[in-house]
Amino acid sequence: MSERGPIEHSVVIPVLNEEGNVRALVERLVPVLEAAGAPFEIVFVDDGSRDQTPTLLRALAAADPRVRMVRFSRNYGQEAAVQAGILRSSGRFVVQMDGDLQNPPEELLKLLAKRDEGYEIVYGVRVARKDPWHRVVASRALVWGMRTLLGIELPDDVTTFRVIDGRTARLIAGLPEKKKFFSALAVWSGARSATVEVGHAARASGTTKYDLAKLINHSFDLMVGFSTRPLRIIGAGGVLVALSGVAFGLYRIAQKLLGVDIAMGYTSLFAAIVILGGLQLIALSVIGEYVGRIFIQAQGRPLYVVAEEVGFDG
Repeated sequence: MSERGPIEHSVVIPVLNEEGNVRALVERLVPVLEAAGAPFEIVFVDDGSRDQTPTLLRALAAADPRVRMVRFSRNYGQEAAVQAGILRSSGRFVVQMDGDLQNPPEELLKLLAKRDEGYEIVYGVRVARKDPWHRVVASRALVWGMRTLLGIELPDDVTTFRVIDGRTARLIAGLPEKKKFFSALAVWSGARSATVEVGHAARASGTTKYDLAKLINHSFDLMVGFSTRPLRIIGAGGVLVALSGVAFGLYRIAQKLLGVDIAMGYTSLFAAIVILGGLQLIALSVIGEYVGRIFIQAQGRPLYVVAEEVGFDG
């Protein structure tokens, strides 16, 4: 069943506890890739699953040599899994998709058709999204933050279902920074991009691995990991607070000079101290996040540890 010649399409799929989905995903994806008429490989990256996902992937790789697996020693996160899959891929184009069947494999042909128009990156944009409300809100807030705070333009409801030129994908995956946000770096690369509307299905089996807390944490990682604008915003906020204090002080002096009887009270003083103290703690927290990332980067530890590789020649 192996295909000869250079690999055209490398499909990279990060998975975590997806024992109910991986077999169905391969059964639907392989015919689509065969219909595209070019050699391909499917690279699963198991991000520390605790169910039967690795066992099923070994069986799938044994049945079809075009299916491969990289297994992490523990859970390192989706971005690390995507990076590992891309760096081990060999295709001229890299397809990234999720392993929960919310990205219908049959929609891949739409992305490939748009890619053939000369684009280096083609994003799938969800139609009739089938996600819980909190994920929809968090996702749109993230896109808004990327546009407003970071100046990164991404369309609404863009997905991780995308086709990327292999050289561009490996350039991004090989960058030395520890905290990567692939979508932002794809824009940074300057690659010519386009979008295609794709269907979006409800999760076929299992539960989502991204709860609200993880989505918020992911968004915060992006804000402080890709730009220094949050520091500038804090600085601008500090200037506004200082100017407000000066204006209030001048106002009180003017009242005193005009003979206005000013009642002495401690409520406003206490409120001002609490507000300023809170702003200082927020500022220190954000600065600490940047310092913490410098510390992590300086340690030089690998982003992940691979425990097993299946289906890779050599």
